[in-house]
Amino acid sequence: MAQLVQDYNDDDVIAFLKEEFERIITQYPQQQEGSVLSDAQAFEIWFLHQEMGIEYSEAAKKILDRANDCGVDFIWIDDRNRQVVVGQAEYEPSWSGSKASLTKAAETFRLFTDYLSTSKLPDQLDTQAKEMWRLAKTKSGSFDIRYVYITPKRLTDNQEEKIRTTSGIGNYDFITHDFLIERGREFLDGQTGMCNFDVKFDKIMDVRSSSWTAYIAEVRVKTMYELVKMHKEQKKLRALFASNVRTYLNTKKRNRDIAEAMKATLKNSPGEFFLCNNGITMICNKTILGTGTISLERGSITNGCQTVMNIHSFFEENPYGDPDAKVLVTIIEIPKEITKLAGDIATARNNQNPVDYRDLLSNNFRLVCLHHRLLADRVGNSERRYYLLRKAGEKQTLLAEEPESRGRYVWIDAGDLAQCIAAVIRQNPYVAVRGVSEIFGKFFQQIFPNVDDPAHSRCKYSWWLSEIVWDSFTGTDKWREIKDEQIFSQKDFKNPAHWIAMALIDKKLRDDFNFNGTFEQRFVAKAEKWWLKPKLSESVDFEELAFEVCDDAFRLVHSVSRSLLGKKLPKATDTYTTYTDLLKSPVAYGAIVSEIKKDKMITYQNRLYNSMSKLIEYLEMK
Repeated sequence: MAQLVQDYNDDDVIAFLKEEFERIITQYPQQQEGSVLSDAQAFEIWFLHQEMGIEYSEAAKKILDRANDCGVDFIWIDDRNRQVVVGQAEYEPSWSGSKASLTKAAETFRLFTDYLSTSKLPDQLDTQAKEMWRLAKTKSGSFDIRYVYITPKRLTDNQEEKIRTTSGIGNYDFITHDFLIERGREFLDGQTGMCNFDVKFDKIMDVRSSSWTAYIAEVRVKTMYELVKMHKEQKKLRALFASNVRTYLNTKKRNRDIAEAMKATLKNSPGEFFLCNNGITMICNKTILGTGTISLERGSITNGCQTVMNIHSFFEENPYGDPDAKVLVTIIEIPKEITKLAGDIATARNNQNPVDYRDLLSNNFRLVCLHHRLLADRVGNSERRYYLLRKAGEKQTLLAEEPESRGRYVWIDAGDLAQCIAAVIRQNPYVAVRGVSEIFGKFFQQIFPNVDDPAHSRCKYSWWLSEIVWDSFTGTDKWREIKDEQIFSQKDFKNPAHWIAMALIDKKLRDDFNFNGTFEQRFVAKAEKWWLKPKLSESVDFEELAFEVCDDAFRLVHSVSRSLLGKKLPKATDTYTTYTDLLKSPVAYGAIVSEIKKDKMITYQNRLYNSMSKLIEYLEMK
């Protein structure tokens, strides 16, 4: 279910998935005789991640796809949901949607089902596969066995029924071309590992149209507590709120006041909670209405995150709180043919209270795509990875869900990264100094790269360049010889100059030194090591050279800016007399670059060129 407007098509999804499989192959080499994952194995790892919500590293351990796998490519023991997922993949690199093999699908699990009934384990299985088969058998008495056939090829409904009849597997699931495209879209929209779950209700009514169905239900708050508790125990809180533009917020005073008010109502006037609360909205792919229960397939909460999390917190603190208090719950079933409606619902329902553009765009595929690409990379060959924080409250939700993840990531705020991309990649420092509302409003599509934009590979570089430029300067150890009252203590200069200095460094490196992708990768590698181990001699050397470049860039920006104060610049509406006004204006960067092209402030230009030359020589040697 996509968020907001989808401006990517099925071919974009397929291209991105292939790229994701390639990243999986490079991240998780098969631990058997040093072999490397195949495309099919990477496809299987991704499927387990997307469908079950388990991390790649865990999913990779469950892949049995080898020459003598006896028809079973993966086994996943889902203890929480008491099921064993047994899978086979028929991969097609072209994703053309050709016809899948009926014979392979019908015969693939024959040896496994024979083993479950006879205990006859195939001799050709390797040790890992034997262990997994045996574990599956020990669970088969009390767990459901779910057989899954996944393929980018196609099967008709009649063919699927024929395979079920031939194989004797009545609960045989087929995840084929169109379903995989849908899962791929969910992946690009930040919806991974969403659960099927039930919601018990006291009263319910349905509202139907030709394209969607909605249920409006009276639900006991204790039911919502149990729903959150289940997802938290399964480490799927993020999945529960996948379609929500925010996660749980409890750091600001306003959020805490709202939380306390909700809890006070639940404690002192539980019967009034239904009247005092706006309610909860859920969206899902499919619903099944039963007696007193409605089942949701791949459901998530698109509005009401604060309500359900405060309900959960209340019952954690007051286990004997009134279980009969109720809340209004709206459940909307959205067919895959109108997935844009999911984004419209999230936008409209979250706009009832103040929500900025950043929140509303948190599930936009551009941001989620960038999140996946960053998360794929290790930091300096360590176990740490990059984590792009898209949603308000996302970090605290992740840490609550997975406390062991503390220290596992380099956290990058989406707003900070947007500024870095604007200044360096888009060469527009004016946009970088705009407020969050503007950056994620009218500038969003100009800044964040599309699925097929090669600028993705430069985003880390822009962020590290910003970190180094910012850290390169303190008010106590630089600028002492510059006699300029306006920049005393840098209160009127450094912040806006930071973005222009970044843009200028990147421009001069590319123009004067052909600073291409290889150099950028080396720069990022050095910056990562500098961040992880700053006391290493090579980190000290890198810092000294990089900081010198930054210092010279600041000095060049200052000298040129000083010459522009009080002058009427081309296309400027005002005459700028302070650095703040000048450097935050839309014409500042262009005017500075123009002056540099005229060989103005040549001494400072030469200093910057020389310091850049030393940095380039260092990166070439290392």
